[in-house]
Amino acid sequence: MPILINAFSTVTQPPAINFPCERLYHRGLDDPELMKNLDGFIGYVMQAGDGQMNSRRYALYRHIQRVKHQFAFEIEEENFNEFTSWGWQANAIILLTDGTIRNPDGDILLDPDDDIDFDVIVPYPPEALKRKTKNEQYLAKLGLHTPTHLPPVIAESEVILRTPDEVAKRALAIMLTGIQAESFRENNPINPMEFKERCPTGFAALSNNERDFIYSEQPTEQDVIDMSWKYEALLPLQWAINWQSELPFADTICDVSSLVDKGMQHSEQDISKVTLRPISELLDALDLHYRLHWITTDFRMKGEQPPASIISDVIQERHYALNWLTNFENADWDDVDTPT
Repeated sequence: MPILINAFSTVTQPPAINFPCERLYHRGLDDPELMKNLDGFIGYVMQAGDGQMNSRRYALYRHIQRVKHQFAFEIEEENFNEFTSWGWQANAIILLTDGTIRNPDGDILLDPDDDIDFDVIVPYPPEALKRKTKNEQYLAKLGLHTPTHLPPVIAESEVILRTPDEVAKRALAIMLTGIQAESFRENNPINPMEFKERCPTGFAALSNNERDFIYSEQPTEQDVIDMSWKYEALLPLQWAINWQSELPFADTICDVSSLVDKGMQHSEQDISKVTLRPISELLDALDLHYRLHWITTDFRMKGEQPPASIISDVIQERHYALNWLTNFENADWDDVDTPT
């Protein structure tokens, strides 16, 4: 008896379908129907059973957000084992006609009655799990711990990075905003036209919020503070495009003068020649700061101070920048989220 399978793969280049089946359709990111289906799928996951958030529902939600391909096909029941190997390589979850969501082995991750077996494995690319383990071990040596159920971040096989020139433009825009924040603090705001003249590339890349801030006659004290902290988001972006040689541990405030010097130096050069660091390094940094952010958030929710060895605001801004760099939720700069 044939089984109708909807498979949702998160990898950018899924393996070829090499098992016997009747292919019904394939949708990629260029198909607007895929996004409609994914929105509906997320709604289904969130409303199944009691609808209460838990680690399984959260993991499925994040998986669906990362989906790059949807496949629908019919496969004979006796051939399901041949599908399994493909499903793990594609990092896919499957939706069956009985309403169950399953991993490639056919084990139930979520059913309509919300009967959840938390021991069932949620698909993650192996290298993402290795990265998670490596950072957990590193933090443990520092006396910092995160729960084992905290998932890995996006994997190399899944990520679609911002382009190098896009990162360079964003870095220059943040730099200009930070400079203006300093000038507001000194009650000597800079004429925005001076930014346009001295750094036209960065000026053109300003986000809506940044542009409003730079042109503001009297920003609030909180706005000035918030924009000043964005220097901490600038550091990982300059590091990502090799304008800084290292991204130190988040236990110190960044050297603002170094960031501005590097930014102004490179603003006069051809940014089309900018290159990104290896993807593995970028994702190592993202996974580490995701876990550090969870730690600081956990301390705050408990009404406790985090260890003196880490700085919450530095971690928050770095996480923000790295989420933008890796296209988290495909959000524009002003709308980046940093859930933990």
